[in-house]
Amino acid sequence: MNTYSPPGILPYSSMFVFSSTNPVRRLCHYIVNMRYFEMVILIVISLSSIALAAEDPVQADSPRNDVLKYMDYIFTGVFTFEMVIKMIDLGLLLHSGSYFRDLWNILDFIVVSGALVAFAFSGNKGKDLNTIKSLRVLRVLRPLKTIKRLPKLKAVFDCVVNSLKNVLNILIVYMLFMFIFAVVAVQLFKGKFFYCTDESKDLEKDCRGEYLNYENDDVRAQARQWKKYEFHYDNVLWALLTLFTVSTGEGWPNVLKHSVDATYEDQGPTPGFRMEMSIFYVVYFVVFPFFFVNIFVALIIITFQEQGDKVMSECNLEKNERACIDFVISAKPLTRYMPQNRQSFQYKMWKFVVSPPFEYFIMAMIALNTIVLMMKFHGASDTYEMMLKCLNIIFTSMFSLECILKIIAFGVLVSDLQILKKRPRPKSKGYFTKTRVPLYVFFFFFAFCC
Repeated sequence: MNTYSPPGILPYSSMFVFSSTNPVRRLCHYIVNMRYFEMVILIVISLSSIALAAEDPVQADSPRNDVLKYMDYIFTGVFTFEMVIKMIDLGLLLHSGSYFRDLWNILDFIVVSGALVAFAFSGNKGKDLNTIKSLRVLRVLRPLKTIKRLPKLKAVFDCVVNSLKNVLNILIVYMLFMFIFAVVAVQLFKGKFFYCTDESKDLEKDCRGEYLNYENDDVRAQARQWKKYEFHYDNVLWALLTLFTVSTGEGWPNVLKHSVDATYEDQGPTPGFRMEMSIFYVVYFVVFPFFFVNIFVALIIITFQEQGDKVMSECNLEKNERACIDFVISAKPLTRYMPQNRQSFQYKMWKFVVSPPFEYFIMAMIALNTIVLMMKFHGASDTYEMMLKCLNIIFTSMFSLECILKIIAFGVLVSDLQILKKRPRPKSKGYFTKTRVPLYVFFFFFAFCC
């Protein structure tokens, strides 16, 4: 039978006033350790978060904000009551287990104190309203109070905190590589991100006077201006900022276009002047948004697994015993199906299609087909287009033949197949349910239609 036994009261004096036998402290201890006390606090935190999200940020004096303001008084009162009774129960600071020796309690104290100070000065018009508003911003930390009360959230948060020491080393390498790319970018693009509002002018000395701008069937005379793009690589600091913007994925195609069109220093762009400069961004995306992001994710996963191993190490089982148990739980038998009658034509066909030379041949055909698909380009001659079309028909025929051979070898829907270890398997499923035939049929149909 499961019985809930609350922890005992700390054998220290609280605030030099409340002893361990004081009735007020015992009452606070009873309330804090009630079965549904944490659940009530979680509900209040959820309602407070919803109220914060429902506030109107544009019209501060709207009727909705007035109602939410009174609700905020109630929420702050509940959190203040929770903080006070916990201080009385645990004490403040001097002994172990006291209130301010827990970082989560310090967070609660900061949030509640900020709300109380904001309420205290909100009615005084002579005070600085910006300071009061900044204190009210601390209310957004209330949802963090749920992390301590939910063990799974707390485990994830601890995992993130523990992984910071490893992330710091990776961050140093990240900044080093970012600095290297910034230096390379300065060498490649410094002084080349200038342009004239009149695209027909490439030099600053020619970018003078006025030109006719045709826009929406309206012709207007506008003054020529020599400008620089918002993001450029004229120095390392601006290069770091530009590369960071590129890594976010927001607006980086414009930076790529400017880099490809860049010509010479202090000269305007020419469309597609150096297409090879796009290789710089390809390498940059491989190194940063792909490689380093995966490293950060892997570090957090490894830290989470280490914490799991740490929890498991507290059990009586050794590491090898736990590994054996995990292997037995996750182990799956290796199954491969083959025709039962080894003298049949189906078995010979099965043996052919599962042989390594056949698989290598199909892989080579797939690679060659991919290369042929890459050979198309605009402006090709009719003979060249006809050659590619014929090659595509040949490859499609080869893949169709592969499909037919595998249907013969594995059967269509239901066939007499068995596991290689001769284990009986009644009514085994055939090739259409075990292999890639549905996908092949779709691609063949699409290829022939094209």
